[in-house]
Amino acid sequence: PPPPAAAALFRGRRAHAPRRPVSRLLLKMGNKCCAAEEVLAAQKDLGQASVLRKASEVEEALPAPKAAEKAEDSKKSVKEWIINLVKSGGKRLGVDVDLIDGVSLQIESVKEGLIEEWNAANPDKALLKDDYIIAVNGRRGNAQQLTEVFKNEGNLEITVQRR
Repeated sequence: PPPPAAAALFRGRRAHAPRRPVSRLLLKMGNKCCAAEEVLAAQKDLGQASVLRKASEVEEALPAPKAAEKAEDSKKSVKEWIINLVKSGGKRLGVDVDLIDGVSLQIESVKEGLIEEWNAANPDKALLKDDYIIAVNGRRGNAQQLTEVFKNEGNLEITVQRR
């Protein structure tokens, strides 16, 4: 029975749900003990189980990736490189850019200028349409600020990204 103070709180109601007899509970659960002889006889050790395989067997069973999936993964990879330019003699950079994301400069076209000369001298690191300039002289994260660096500084270290 609950203490007198608790009994007053429940005002004559029981604090706990009535308990069912244990025998009824066991009938609902299957009424078998895991140590019973019939259960032990039906169990196997892991060493006896036929479902276990060596790691090499499992690897052989997995299908090899398709060539199309590999090609798609390579398209998703991002390439990044740095180019160094020196503005002198009033030469222009020769690129049209879009500040579309506010963070980087997307190359819309390459025209006559320093970038075109760089591309001719470095075809493996050429700056192409739809490449992104993500940093100039260590500054990044603000497309408008990147354009100001291009206008105001002579030596340019440009980080380019191809997505």
